Amino acid sequence: MILKQKRVGTVLPMTSLVSQTARAGSFAAGEKLLDWLVASHQKAWQVLPLHQTQLEEGSETKHIRSPYKGYGIGLDPRFHGSRVTNGQLSKFIQANQDWLPNYALFCSLRDHFGTDNWIKWPSNIRHRYPKSIKKWQKQLASQINYHMRIQAQLHAAYQRLYQKAGEKDIALIGDLPLYLSLHSPLVWQFQHLFEINAAGQLQRVSGIPVGPKSHFGRQVWGHPLYKWQDQSLIGEIEALFAIRLKYLAGLFNWVRLDHAKGLFVYGAMNPTSSQADQYLKGPGTQFLTAMIHFAHRYHLNIYAEDTGDNLKDLRKCLKLHHIPGIKIFKYAYDPVKQKFINQYLEINKYHHNTFAYTTTHDTQTLVSYLKQLSTSEIHLLCQKIAISQPLTIKQLAKAIRNKIIQSPAKMVLIPLQDWLYTTDRINVPGSERETDDPNWRYRMALPIEELPTDLYQPPA
Repeated sequence: MILKQKRVGTVLPMTSLVSQTARAGSFAAGEKLLDWLVASHQKAWQVLPLHQTQLEEGSETKHIRSPYKGYGIGLDPRFHGSRVTNGQLSKFIQANQDWLPNYALFCSLRDHFGTDNWIKWPSNIRHRYPKSIKKWQKQLASQINYHMRIQAQLHAAYQRLYQKAGEKDIALIGDLPLYLSLHSPLVWQFQHLFEINAAGQLQRVSGIPVGPKSHFGRQVWGHPLYKWQDQSLIGEIEALFAIRLKYLAGLFNWVRLDHAKGLFVYGAMNPTSSQADQYLKGPGTQFLTAMIHFAHRYHLNIYAEDTGDNLKDLRKCLKLHHIPGIKIFKYAYDPVKQKFINQYLEINKYHHNTFAYTTTHDTQTLVSYLKQLSTSEIHLLCQKIAISQPLTIKQLAKAIRNKIIQSPAKMVLIPLQDWLYTTDRINVPGSERETDDPNWRYRMALPIEELPTDLYQPPA
């Protein structure tokens, strides 16, 4: 879909919200952020995935992990729902039959066995034998109903936020992570579509091998890989993606296809030896075209993350279907290789059908990035983008941000940290730890009610 109206917005996870009048990290706090977006002349909010993340093994409390290793469907209970009537619950259950019953059974089994690592469950239910499914559905009936009600309450609260955003003409932007966590109820339900052996082991997992354009070096993400090489399963994998897209269409106006190049060429990582890492061919244009058609069928707008290398076929398909790609200014200059990358550097040449970012949730903030550059590098960068060299890093960050806002790109998304000139980072890709993981813990230093509203000069 071609972007027609210029929109400027903010990137901020729901979990980062802090408010003086609403519970932190809740949908009610999200409604407060909508008010701030309006007051600051913004028309978009990228919230990132809203699914529940994994539980820490052996712990009664939730372990903070990447939303890109979440359940892949459903809403995280920590966002807090609101009451629903029995009639509303029945209607919600009926409208979500393609994912909710399995999700609620999974959560009930998780609670019963004390882990969402379904590989550790008894063999019969781990392998989803029909008799075992029926047995546990009967035995855990009250727990299943509880989890269905929790989801109904969460979706009711979210719909208020969604409706308010629509009334204020604010586009809500979500994410479709390419991969699903091993601990996802969808992986348990469709385990035959993934490279998981009978013992539940993963000989190779998702990630990015070291390459000339790998911005963060070697990354081992750890998700199970789809069985892309088995052509007989492609149709079923498409159906799984259709379930996910249909679900997201009820939550967002736009969805970013995370790591879209992985549909064309993807990393198969050996968890123990980098020497065995390799790139493999994905399903390519035909599969992405099917995803685009699914999204349009559900009236969902999509755009794609198209950064890195091996992008020719991806971008050709995106252009054919008028699907926007992205531009991230942070990649304009690589201080390690001392090299400018024109496709990100030349702000005034950004295509209008583009989502333009200063930085993202996966990178340093703009101020952090500029601070690592030498005086000569900053001087050269200013020359390249036609900015009179300012006196401070903050002034330079503001000038760059305003230049991106004024670029031809019709969607400009600024992480909150880049609005506020802070250095607080959300995530360092490929650095997740099993315990005490520092990623995804970012919380607003200022409550929503105290955020500045004079951020930029909107067009007349």
